[in-house]
Amino acid sequence: MKDMVRIFATAAAIATIGVGAAFAQEKPKVAFVPQIVGIPYFNAMEAGGKKAAADLGVDFIYSGPVDGNPVDQLQIVQNLIDQGVNALAVSVLDASAIAPVAEAAKAKGVKLFTSDSDAPDSGRLVYVAQATDEGLGDAIIDELVKRVGEDAKIGIVSGEATASNLNAWIGFMQKRAAARYPKLKLLEPQYAGSTAQRAAQVSSDLMAANPDLKGLIAVASSTCPGVAQAIETAGKIGQITATGYCSPNTARAYLKSGAFGFTVLWDPSQLGYLTVWAGKQLIDGKAFEASNTIPGMTSPATYDAATGILLLGPPAIFTAENVDKYDF
Repeated sequence: MKDMVRIFATAAAIATIGVGAAFAQEKPKVAFVPQIVGIPYFNAMEAGGKKAAADLGVDFIYSGPVDGNPVDQLQIVQNLIDQGVNALAVSVLDASAIAPVAEAAKAKGVKLFTSDSDAPDSGRLVYVAQATDEGLGDAIIDELVKRVGEDAKIGIVSGEATASNLNAWIGFMQKRAAARYPKLKLLEPQYAGSTAQRAAQVSSDLMAANPDLKGLIAVASSTCPGVAQAIETAGKIGQITATGYCSPNTARAYLKSGAFGFTVLWDPSQLGYLTVWAGKQLIDGKAFEASNTIPGMTSPATYDAATGILLLGPPAIFTAENVDKYDF
């Protein structure tokens, strides 16, 4: 009789192990497609996503284009839909082109949403926002005016011309300048694509064409080094103040050299964490609350049901004095 009990107990244990292994293999898959891989900003989002995946019990897939090409990004998104991931977040490069893949995702039961850069008319389920576009535009103009004056001439060096988040920030910069600082001269945005080398050339051209230039704004993180290097090469530190949406690690040397007066951003590792958490919520069919306290995050994330925006929080200002407190 004891032998029979042992046999049944062993069989039950094997069955339990088998079921556990099956569940281990069936963890939900949350994917994130950045605008470009290999830069500090999206590396930090990836790190935050990995941490969230470990905490939440999901598999995290990170894959994106190597050169900020919208066509390549859409192909990666389509491939992940075809693979059958459960939830898929995209930092959108071309808002006008993502609606068809959003439909393809819906047809396959994939929860497609946006993070870091939105496509509000695409049919996405939620937008995980780093800060409001208006808050980012206002912050960079207000802080720059403190340093260059209300009647300065300022150049704008952006990344890809189709990037909806970059264009939204520029739009709110222009709106803030018109409303608060009517004497401020914001030049028409110049687009440098995704390379620091091109941003340096665009910045040099702006300085040459505008000898009275007082400020330069690097709108994309990939353009930050090029803008700062152009100022250093031209010997314009102290004459032109640069700023941008740049991570502390990217901007640290330029903040300390004086090429950058400050930078504006948020913690992208927290944004990556929130992105994976949002994906898990969508997979589980759980509604977002107006205020969401999330273990593993430093502050609650707010949700606006009218716009479908899950907001990380207000922007942060990094300077030579506080930059060493951060590592991303």
